[in-house]
Amino acid sequence: MPEVLFFSSTMTRCSHQQSPYQLLFGEPHIFEDILGLKIRISPEAFFQINTAGAEMLYRTVRELSGVNSDTILLDICCGTGVIGLSLAQHTSHVLGIELVEQAVEDARWTADFNGITNCEFHTGRAERILPQLLMSKEDEQLIAVVNPARAGLHYKVVQAIRNCRAIHTLVFISCKPHGETTRNIIELCCPPNSAKKLQGKPFVLRQAVPVDLFPHTQHCELVLLFTR
Repeated sequence: MPEVLFFSSTMTRCSHQQSPYQLLFGEPHIFEDILGLKIRISPEAFFQINTAGAEMLYRTVRELSGVNSDTILLDICCGTGVIGLSLAQHTSHVLGIELVEQAVEDARWTADFNGITNCEFHTGRAERILPQLLMSKEDEQLIAVVNPARAGLHYKVVQAIRNCRAIHTLVFISCKPHGETTRNIIELCCPPNSAKKLQGKPFVLRQAVPVDLFPHTQHCELVLLFTR
């Protein structure tokens, strides 16, 4: 049965807490099959609507990231956790960070339903969680995947990634390559800058792969591979 929700608001943008929705009929979640996993999606959670395109996107991330059993994957701005969950069998551990609580609950449900035991998801702002999370990972081999909204990464997230020497590979997924993403790229790749607290070795952009999730439009997801 399809999910039908009623949502009323006088604001152009608001959260569920500001203007709660009501389930009129149907199930409270949508379920999707992707890359052999059954995924649960809540109304507040972000999820790509083009399933075939999303599978291509996630396969591209796997190929570029080079994850293996010796690495820990950081899935930053992870949404429902699909990237980390789909790569869990190829890496030692997955650490996901997501602001939307419902999305994190979905990720945990999906991990449990599919028998995935090496994924850990944290709820909250990445700029608050990531610096603390990385403090105990300096001796690990880390690969980071970031999939931020159009606003790009918070500068404290860029600082944390840049200053953590354990992160040798970064995959950046951008739905808006210009604008704030450009600023993020400059901060990731510029020489060390003490004024901006960018002390770590700079990243180098190695590859850019476009993935067309929105056919017949000018929009395109861009997957960027950085290493150092």
